[in-house]
Amino acid sequence: MFGLGPLEIVVIGAIAVMLYGKRLPEVGRTFGKTVGDLRRQWQALSRELEVAANAESTATTSRRPASRRIASEEAAGARLVESPRFEPPES
Repeated sequence: MFGLGPLEIVVIGAIAVMLYGKRLPEVGRTFGKTVGDLRRQWQALSRELEVAANAESTATTSRRPASRRIASEEAAGARLVESPRFEPPES
């Protein structure tokens, strides 16, 4: 855990008991909640940055003019696929 050996953990625990005494459970809960909140905020920020990066990369590829995009697809030998047309049923 954090590169600490058993002896270091015991020393840190003893110092914590000397400093906080009876308030140690309360301090531990507060510390745990704070660490949990920081993790959630970090994950939310990471997700937002990832979504923004994906949106930016999508926006840059769709910003090319249609004529340039079609010309590049034709130059590459790509066929353009049309979607099927909707024909309403005859009544």
